[in-house]
Amino acid sequence: MQKRKRLQISNRIKISNTLRTTLIFISIIVFAIGSGNLIKEVLSNHRLITESKEIYNYSNKFSENANINLISNEYVEQDEMIEGQTYLSDLISTINLDMSYKYVDSNPTDVTYSYKVETVIKATYSNTKSVYDVMNKTDIIKEVGEKTVKSNDLSIDEKITIDYSKYHQKVKKFKQEMGINSEAYLLVKMIVDTKANVEGQEVKNTYESFYKITLGDKVAIVDEKATDEVGKSVYADTKVKQKADVNYKNIVINSLVMLVGLLLLRGIIKKTEKLNTIRNEYKLELNRILKSCESKLVQIEDLKQIDIEHATRVKDIYQLLKLSDEALVPIYCYIKEEPQEEAYFIVTKYEKSYIYILR
Repeated sequence: MQKRKRLQISNRIKISNTLRTTLIFISIIVFAIGSGNLIKEVLSNHRLITESKEIYNYSNKFSENANINLISNEYVEQDEMIEGQTYLSDLISTINLDMSYKYVDSNPTDVTYSYKVETVIKATYSNTKSVYDVMNKTDIIKEVGEKTVKSNDLSIDEKITIDYSKYHQKVKKFKQEMGINSEAYLLVKMIVDTKANVEGQEVKNTYESFYKITLGDKVAIVDEKATDEVGKSVYADTKVKQKADVNYKNIVINSLVMLVGLLLLRGIIKKTEKLNTIRNEYKLELNRILKSCESKLVQIEDLKQIDIEHATRVKDIYQLLKLSDEALVPIYCYIKEEPQEEAYFIVTKYEKSYIYILR
């Protein structure tokens, strides 16, 4: 025979099914967030950081050499003079310039380039207040359109002959006719433009060199860059793994979030139940009987424990209550839900059973 137990009325809080489902879902989400973050914090011993890394570097290397050619005269014996000597402007006929350019990079790639050589005559006039440009004339001597080569093959050599005497006499005439005492010079420039594509980045570069010599004065003063080197580096942001320190504060916080979610879920499941809004006469009467007879009821799990075939039917529960009080015996209860809802209440007095059936 199965063990009998006293019937207890549920003390759970009744709430709507929608609210109960929502609260359960929220508690599961809270627990999942806490556990997910905790696992991530514990297992992740590296983190990605952004680091700027050099992916390419290049330099413009330039050199020039000049020979000063003189007109035939009775003062200077040689026909040409090298750089670094003193030059009388009226004795200079031409200047031979040997201009050399080379593009050097860290990893050879395709480079598109173009260049030009130009002369600029520039004269300025100054007073105590300001400096004024009174002449600025540019002539392109040579211009080369875009070409594409491997960077390690990009080198330019230009041999240019400058008619210095022409520029010098032009500036002297300008000063005399304008009656102006100006400072003038001739600038010979090589301008190189390059473009390269490195890991999706377009690398643009413009290099400009110059050879500068004064015009219109008694002595020609040279101010040139005999050699020059200008470079630049190209950087790109990359993701690099770095070992991360354990953040114990985050571990504690996420553990608490997990605990809150778990306790909330347990509380909802244990302390609440679905509120059945569909009420009928059977359930109303059953609840009334359970409350009125709570102290006397003992639930049984199988009707075979009681001989109900020979039991006497009574009209209502109050007759059973009276019999229970007289004989000082409990009221046995069996509640069946399928295939139809029924409740059996039985009192056994002096080996005779009395039953009330609620349908």
